[in-house]
Amino acid sequence: MTGGRRVRALALVSSGLDSMLAAKLVRDQGIDVTGIHCMFRFDPAGQEDPQSRFDRLFGPLDIPVQIHDVTDAFLRMVLDPPHGYGKGLNPCIDCKIFMLRHARDLLASLDARFVVTGEVAGQRPMSQMKPTLFHIEKESGIRGLIVRPLSARCLPPSIPEKRGWVDRNRLFGISGRSRKIQIEIAESLGIRLYNQPAGGCILTDLNYASRAKRLFRERERSAITPEDMRLLRPGRHFWTDRGVHVVVGRDEADNGVLEGFRTGRWVFEAVDFTGPLVLAENVRDAADIETVAAITARYCGRNKADRFRIRFAGPRESGEVTAVPVDDAVLNGWMVSS
Repeated sequence: MTGGRRVRALALVSSGLDSMLAAKLVRDQGIDVTGIHCMFRFDPAGQEDPQSRFDRLFGPLDIPVQIHDVTDAFLRMVLDPPHGYGKGLNPCIDCKIFMLRHARDLLASLDARFVVTGEVAGQRPMSQMKPTLFHIEKESGIRGLIVRPLSARCLPPSIPEKRGWVDRNRLFGISGRSRKIQIEIAESLGIRLYNQPAGGCILTDLNYASRAKRLFRERERSAITPEDMRLLRPGRHFWTDRGVHVVVGRDEADNGVLEGFRTGRWVFEAVDFTGPLVLAENVRDAADIETVAAITARYCGRNKADRFRIRFAGPRESGEVTAVPVDDAVLNGWMVSS
């Protein structure tokens, strides 16, 4: 309470344990906490509705969570991050700055005083070493108003701690990559429902990153859309020597996903066989049609000497061609990732 008014805070949350613990530790000090989850639509979050997932995880903690779709602004940052990428396409430093600025802009409208994060000092080499944490805080524009409950006692006191809004003695001083202490804290707080550490953000996936970086080289970045980024997830991806982007479904599940991307693209399918759904972009002429048909034929059967009837439909024309499977050596030269 400050001046008879209950203190409120915003917590940047994911479905992982660290952010759950951070929000819970502050909530248990009598502070109203609202979770903010920044979602971008090309990150696969599973089949469950995001709001339902966060209600299931954070509801028992008495912490409401708002889902904020930040896709368009987030993509612009991903395309040109001032601090660069990690091993994949992950602009971790700029991502942290982006999320904190988003939370900063919500403080007044949600009548909140400060922001809570689940960051742990030294846990991630690119964005959570102490000097980087300080730099991110400065760049976010809310220096001193970020509380990191899991590592607070090995970091300088924040303004909420100095003013007594948050009791620093009830926070922790965790550092490093081990999650053993977090699991022990969760058990002590009765938190048993949380997502296990996994691959994390799609931008850290090296296969996805290689596809995205090739897209960035082939296309004007200002023209890249969230749908383009989503299309990089399923299938096998190829770029021909004439700049045609081809996506081949690997199985029935992939084909089902690719169905949602038909509009505005060229579609190729075998006439007489159950085979892959193939999408293509930047098809300019009959030579490109023949090339994509040959790629489609490659995945229709084992006998590479066979000829296959391939049906195609595009923004300008549709029809059918007979194709021999493309040579594997040529195909491998065009493949971005399997």
